[in-house]
Order: sequence, then structure tokens, then C-alpha cells
Amino acid sequence: MYPVGLGAPRRHPLIQFPYQAFWCEENVWQLAQRPETAGDERLVLVLTGAAGAMACWQQKAGLDGDPIAWDYHVVLATRDAGWRIWDLDCRVGCPLPASAWLSSTFPFPEVVPAALQPRFALFPASDYIERFSSDRSHMRDPDGRWLQPPPSWPPISGQPSAMPLKLTDAIAQARHGLDLASVTARLR
Repeated sequence: MYPVGLGAPRRHPLIQFPYQAFWCEENVWQLAQRPETAGDERLVLVLTGAAGAMACWQQKAGLDGDPIAWDYHVVLATRDAGWRIWDLDCRVGCPLPASAWLSSTFPFPEVVPAALQPRFALFPASDYIERFSSDRSHMRDPDGRWLQPPPSWPPISGQPSAMPLKLTDAIAQARHGLDLASVTARLR
């Protein structure tokens, strides 16, 4: 996850979950295995825009009140009595009721250009945990330097018996996936 056209991020406050700024896909992989996120149903939401970026508000890496254009973002949705979103990068709080997260993260869908509207791919959290893998190459510049410091844990690799789910494939699915209205309806 890397913001498009923005400077240095704000630091994330200390939290009780494994976390590394700009590594939402790995943060969610870690988070989805925590007992605190157990529920009747758990989904991993991979977000991007049709053109490869989307506008999001209330993100800690952005300026207060301004949107940030992420190339992608990954969050966890859990359902008990209602859906909640676990977005460790959200300035408003975590977890939030899905409706609160959606309205604070995407508050102006009618004025955001179509190219920056979010698109979503939804994966059962158990599949994501079992199949997700990343060699972290998407976070290196052409000279091999890190764009952002990597997490302290080793790169995540899906279980050998599972067909791997690579981040690039999940983002491609999101690019052609559900729109905001469809996800809002799904997470009611």
C-alpha cells in the first residue's frame, strides 16, 4: 500500500496488534488470526480503483481532513450482531461499524471522479490466511531499495498445499470487483 503523490506519513500510535505502516495486506493477515477479530463471518476486503488508485478519507497517512490516494488498501470485516471494519490505518477508530467506516472513508462518492472510486474484492478470511503470499517486491523501487520499511516478521507465504493468492492478483480482482454501493449493501 503506497499513497499516490503524498509526502511522509504520520506515525501510527502504539497498538496491541502486529502493525507496520504501509503494509496493510500483511497487517490484515496478522489481524485476521487474532482471537479479538473472531466472529460469525470474517472477510478480507481488498480495495483499489478502476484506474489503479482510489480516494480515501480519514487515513493516518494523509493530512487531517484531506483524502489520500492509495494504490490499494486491505481491511478486515467481521460480523457478529453487525458488520465491523478493522482498518488499522483509520484515523476515526478501529474497529468501526461498517456503515461508519464506509461513510467516513468514502464520504463524497457523488463528487469523486469515477477513476478514483473504490472497487472491492472480498475473500473469506480463512482463505486469505491460508493462501496469501507476498515476496514484498511491490514495495521496492527500481534499484531494489525499500519504498517503506518492511515489517519485522518474515514475508508471508501461503500454505504449501494451497493455491497462492498473490497481492497483485487480489488487486486485479478488486479493480473489476464490487463498487461502493454493492459493498455497502453486502455489509448491512
